[in-house]
Amino acid sequence: MYAHHVPGPGAMTIFGNKLFTIRLLLRRIERHDAELLSRWSYDPLAYGLYLSPEHLSVTEMQRQIESGMLWNKRNKTFLMELREGEPLGTIHYWMRSEDPNTAVIALKVANPEMRGKGYGTEAQKYLILFLFDRLSLRRVEMYTDVNNLAQQRCLEKLGFELVQATPYTDQQVQRLGYLYRLEWERFLKEPIYQYHYA
Repeated sequence: MYAHHVPGPGAMTIFGNKLFTIRLLLRRIERHDAELLSRWSYDPLAYGLYLSPEHLSVTEMQRQIESGMLWNKRNKTFLMELREGEPLGTIHYWMRSEDPNTAVIALKVANPEMRGKGYGTEAQKYLILFLFDRLSLRRVEMYTDVNNLAQQRCLEKLGFELVQATPYTDQQVQRLGYLYRLEWERFLKEPIYQYHYA
């Protein structure tokens, strides 16, 4: 499906249903991943303080994978792995139905031991590069809990600007979040995207 290479030291490579960054592989979720994803979906540690567990059975995960819910033209969920193969979590984007030029990204580093090491930032950066450079979108958005200061710092590092505070429901839990946005014009000026290092 994709076969592109972004030039430069440590650049991302996109091949088939995989996106390679410096340290990570983002790949399409397959049927054999259902057990791992189901286990994560019941584990509060995998979701941390700012996400609510989804409680999805292996059968339900398999159904989502096989039905194309996790991978279609408007919506793709990648499994994040170290290049050596250790799974870290998921990163997901979808196009806004009311604006096909805008994508929303959601990230979950499910392995608590892998948080705070820059993997989430790296995954987000290279997915953003893909969305702007390969899909020619106009803007990328992300939501984060108002108390998730680490993700807010990450988004600011990635050039996002705070748009507004907004209440939302997460698995029947009421939360208050921030909407952040990165416009194409700002993306072009941000140094982090001009040099392909993590």
